Amino acid sequence: MVGPDYQRPEPLLPETFRTPEPAQVRMDADADLHEWWKRFNDAKLDELIERAQKGSITLMQAGVSIAQYRSGYGISYSQLFPSLDLGSSYSYTLYNLAEVGANTPSTAFNQWGYGVRIASWEIDLFGKIRRGMEASQARLQASVEGWRLAMVSLRAEVATAYLTVRTLQAQRDLAVRNVDLLQQIYDATKAKYKAGTASQIDLSESAARLAVSKAAVPKLEADIKTQVNGLSVLLGEAPGPLQDELASTGPIPLIEGETAIGIPNDLLRRRADVLQAERMLMAATAEIGVAEAGYYPDLRLNGMFGVAATDFSGLGDIGNQTFTVGPSLSWNFFNGGLVTSQVQLKQAIALGAALEWRQTLLSAAGQVQSALDNYAGSRLQVKAYTETLSDTRNVYDLALSRYKAGTIDITKLLHLAQSVLEAENGYAQARGLTSQNLVGLYRSLGGGWESVQLPAAGGDAFDKDGPDMWKKQPKLPSENPPTDQGTNG
Repeated sequence: MVGPDYQRPEPLLPETFRTPEPAQVRMDADADLHEWWKRFNDAKLDELIERAQKGSITLMQAGVSIAQYRSGYGISYSQLFPSLDLGSSYSYTLYNLAEVGANTPSTAFNQWGYGVRIASWEIDLFGKIRRGMEASQARLQASVEGWRLAMVSLRAEVATAYLTVRTLQAQRDLAVRNVDLLQQIYDATKAKYKAGTASQIDLSESAARLAVSKAAVPKLEADIKTQVNGLSVLLGEAPGPLQDELASTGPIPLIEGETAIGIPNDLLRRRADVLQAERMLMAATAEIGVAEAGYYPDLRLNGMFGVAATDFSGLGDIGNQTFTVGPSLSWNFFNGGLVTSQVQLKQAIALGAALEWRQTLLSAAGQVQSALDNYAGSRLQVKAYTETLSDTRNVYDLALSRYKAGTIDITKLLHLAQSVLEAENGYAQARGLTSQNLVGLYRSLGGGWESVQLPAAGGDAFDKDGPDMWKKQPKLPSENPPTDQGTNG
């Protein structure tokens, strides 16, 4: 076969990731990222991810794309074989002497016939068809990697949306509690105002803070519903019912302890987008061979076998057989540089695909490093809020007692109440952000698809000799939803 064989370019990757100490991660070449979401120990999260894997429209669309590219491979595969036409014909003919010569019937006659014809069979001398099959198989494999990428992204997006809902619920509950707290302050101020120990300004300020706090609750309720509706879409479900399922506030799940991650070179085999870019590079490399085959002659086989007779009964007489068979050789030896330009075009496309693969790989490494840094930073936030939260609450309780006793003014009390709310709200946000950043880290590592069963259309995409086009056509992914059982690839 003419044209270059594929060779992976040298990857530009760091030898190790920088692992900030607060992140509590360790690099481990044998890190198991399978079902990483179960480390959060949240049954509802596990259920939602399972539902998403079965019902996601996006995942089904990626599966349909596999079926389309598998059909494309079948088209390129079919060119290895002759195209046979089976047909029959009838005509009633009268020849004109002036048109066809002297030896012609002088009267009209019937002509019956049937037979088999080889439309045109190209013999693949220089690998044009086989290189085309290589390119088609690589694109099929790229579509499988696209499906895997959709699976990894779906899990991460479901987990992130769920964690956002739990974080907003915690903030909503804090807002409700703050309303209760400010209501107590208002009631105490009102009592003091009636007793003549508080001014109208104190009462108005207390009422204003209470009104602002009450207004925050509906906004958070609306934000929660918006997030839940988006989560429903990820699951492939109609918005609405999931709001009832997640109506009750749940804890913000947070993974404690050390997290094992892989090494940079693992991205070459784990990140589906990196694998997808490499498959597209393989396809572009094979297309160079398809173009280079244009430099060489084409060998084709043409033929026909049939039976022809002037009456219908003669169709059963084998003596009325007619056939023709023979090869044809053609060589487009001069075309004004067309083939050279086509080869150069395919080479440039392959170079662009190689650069795209390098860029994708570097971006993947950058995403991992950024995810590590973000995770470490949010863990430090949680630690800082944890250390100050208890003291802030105790100071406020003491201040409330002193306010009721008349030893401090309302401005000081409201300031401390705001500090408590900010600390508790910041803690909830930091906790939710830490979990979301960990999800982002797992997503950037790209693992978890290794044990997922592929849609039937992509089940043999990685077979050494290519997909088996003689077997029964697989179902479309929408008819055969993917599961998490079994291994493939």
